[in-house]
Amino acid sequence: MGKKVVTLAAVLSFFLIGCSPEEEENEITIWSFTNEGEYAVAAFLEEYPDVKVNFQYIPSSQYETKLRSALSTGIRAPDVFALEAQYVRKFIDHPSLESLTGAPYHADALVEDHYEYIQGIEKDSNGDVRTIGYQGTTGGFYFRRDLAEEYLGTDDPKEVSAMIETWDDVFSISKRIYEESGGTVRGLPNWNSIGQVQDALVNQAWVVDNKLVIDQAKSDVLDLVDQAIEADALAMLDDWSPGWTASMQQGSVLFYPGPSWYLQYVLQANAPDTSGLWGLASGPAAFSGGGTFYSVYSGSDNKELAWEFVKFYGFDVDFLQNLAVDEQYYTSHREANEGVAAEITSDFLAGQNYFEFFNEESENVQAVVRSSFDGDINDIFNELMDAYARGNFRSQEEFWQRFKRDVQTYFPELEIDSF
Repeated sequence: MGKKVVTLAAVLSFFLIGCSPEEEENEITIWSFTNEGEYAVAAFLEEYPDVKVNFQYIPSSQYETKLRSALSTGIRAPDVFALEAQYVRKFIDHPSLESLTGAPYHADALVEDHYEYIQGIEKDSNGDVRTIGYQGTTGGFYFRRDLAEEYLGTDDPKEVSAMIETWDDVFSISKRIYEESGGTVRGLPNWNSIGQVQDALVNQAWVVDNKLVIDQAKSDVLDLVDQAIEADALAMLDDWSPGWTASMQQGSVLFYPGPSWYLQYVLQANAPDTSGLWGLASGPAAFSGGGTFYSVYSGSDNKELAWEFVKFYGFDVDFLQNLAVDEQYYTSHREANEGVAAEITSDFLAGQNYFEFFNEESENVQAVVRSSFDGDINDIFNELMDAYARGNFRSQEEFWQRFKRDVQTYFPELEIDSF
């Protein structure tokens, strides 16, 4: 009996000491709210065939809560995890995100190959790199070529761009096409077409030194929406609603401002029969929208391997160019995009070279300062703006009073000027 116990103990000791560490060193777990990462995992495993990667897709509705719990407690926390641009600032200063600046990672040097607006999201409040982007989310004004030809006299993207250099231009065109079409065609789908562009122009976060700040670019949204309504520019179609997607197929809206991924995941997905009827132009300002970023868990036992994956996803030019060509995927990396731009065109955009378009626009998107409060305060602002655009506030003053009240209720610790 005693001999058997000693033998079993020896076997277990050999397994735990001799085998397990080696296996653990070659295994990482990755969490994401999107399954896009599966393409990168497959490519990574081709480069590292002895590695095991556990890629776990978690629905967006559950993801943020589950991730926050795992990082706070350390219980079953992933080695690598994705963050959405909307809530990166909620996490970026937390010690659970490994600082990738300096040795042994030197990501601060690597991110210089990313566009400035991407770098603005990748760095924490002290300027240290804590998360890595692989996706370029530069925006543009997608437009129906048939409508542009009919009402603007041209469907050439550069000529259309020259016609919509200001919001006044957009609203003037919108007013004219509304009247000439007998009210059947609008310039923009909704107020957020304005809001997302203005969001790229803010110079201050919503919260500075624990005080609510209303940036001029945000304040201007209400004036611009008022002008748009006066010009009959808005179709009042909620984003992601059946009417919104149907309008793309029907040709009842001329312009759809959206980020790079809008082409594949919105237009092609919702209006597949309209291939060749679209173009891409620059509007009143350069902007971006959304984006996915990957971080290394500071408590990981396999940080070296975790970093190898994040570095591969964000900086391996060969991989990123394959991603661009195979998946029609615009990346965060200048060199990767410039290297394949000449060969990537879109039949859906009537042969337009949209990588060259985005390469030019990307250099004009400014890095926007955010705070950890911005995601939630933006949600409050957007919900109230939906109501404002539909006439549910009597005045701008009433809107701002309600906005401040709601922010104070949600964040009682903030200093907010009197209503």
